[in-house]
Amino acid sequence: MTRHTLPAAVALALATQTSAFAESVDARLSRLEAENRAQEAALKRQEATIAEQRAMMQGAPGRVKELETDLEQKAAGDGGAWYRHIEIAGLIEVEANYTSPYEGGSESDIRLATFELGIESQVSDWVKAGASLLYEQDETDLEVDTAWITIANPERTPVFLTAGQLYVPFGAYESNLVSDPLTLEIGESRETALQLGFEHSGFSGSAYVFNGDSNINGKDRIGSWGANLGFAQEGEGRAWSIGAGYINDLGDSDSLQDLINDNRVAVLEELAELGEDPADFSIDPTDRVGGWTVNAAATFGPVNLIGEYLSATDDFDVNSLSFGDQGAKPSAWNIEAGYTFNVLGKETVAAVAYQGSREALALELPKERWLVGWSIGIFDKTSLSFEWAHDNDYSRNDGGTGKSGNTLTAQLAVEF
Repeated sequence: MTRHTLPAAVALALATQTSAFAESVDARLSRLEAENRAQEAALKRQEATIAEQRAMMQGAPGRVKELETDLEQKAAGDGGAWYRHIEIAGLIEVEANYTSPYEGGSESDIRLATFELGIESQVSDWVKAGASLLYEQDETDLEVDTAWITIANPERTPVFLTAGQLYVPFGAYESNLVSDPLTLEIGESRETALQLGFEHSGFSGSAYVFNGDSNINGKDRIGSWGANLGFAQEGEGRAWSIGAGYINDLGDSDSLQDLINDNRVAVLEELAELGEDPADFSIDPTDRVGGWTVNAAATFGPVNLIGEYLSATDDFDVNSLSFGDQGAKPSAWNIEAGYTFNVLGKETVAAVAYQGSREALALELPKERWLVGWSIGIFDKTSLSFEWAHDNDYSRNDGGTGKSGNTLTAQLAVEF
């Protein structure tokens, strides 16, 4: 019952009672009407407080009160549904693998390869915010993987601004296979960055700045930056794209930064063991080494092609990253072809790839890798994939084993 029908209902109920009760009907109606007015006033005060809180928190990172506010409005009879402005998505990947390494006995395991949960909200016509959580068994504890705010309105301007923790746009890293391409193993970089970019008529590009985890010469300041440029075009039954990127500190990538730090700490400890004065040696790198990348992809009906190359622009300091007795200049590439077809009405993708690296032995990457993969969508948003990878190690002269190894992987993945 609404507030307006409540007094009438009470009056009807009391009218059926004895005359002793009838004498207090007016008093009771007056009391109930006063209570209703008080409740209505309290509701208005609550709505005013919600509006004030929203104004104070608008645009702030991590608006943890947004859901609570929307639920309050819904409970108060507001027709706006909070879930219309929020998108939630997740990914779970479970993998079983069998590995025959370069040396030693074979290994096998079953693991939760990926759990990722993301949330995104179109806060207004100009503001979008998102965040994701990531867990990878034996590799990454549950953590905030990304959290960002983007100011953009494609209907008004092609320019956008993004700020937060994100994977900077250096490299494409596309693949039809279970394993990440070797280019990603060198170049992927997650940073807290400020990115300014544009998208218009198939062209896109951006520039970004960040304070990397590697303090060059011990200076903790914003000194790292990068830029990328791309073009994409789509037609009936075909699409293609090309892109290029540059980053001024490849040594701050997710793979290299920890390795470089460990190498320099090891050198410092070695100097101390030899009794030499380590005062002139810094754990922090003394120079930045840039990186560059180019990539291309094309789809022609059921066939898709992928190509990518990534490299350092110069040699690293031998104490930071070495290859043999010199500083390393790591690089990697991926050449891949995929074919999409139906099996028993289920979409299936078969793919083959040739990948390789140069001077990346310290990153434990193979010199050459051949891959064959097959994936089928067994249910809606559920896929089953198989992959065989054959790795050739660096030669003994380069510090490797000169041998080969194989890995078989089966993956069950669900997106939701």
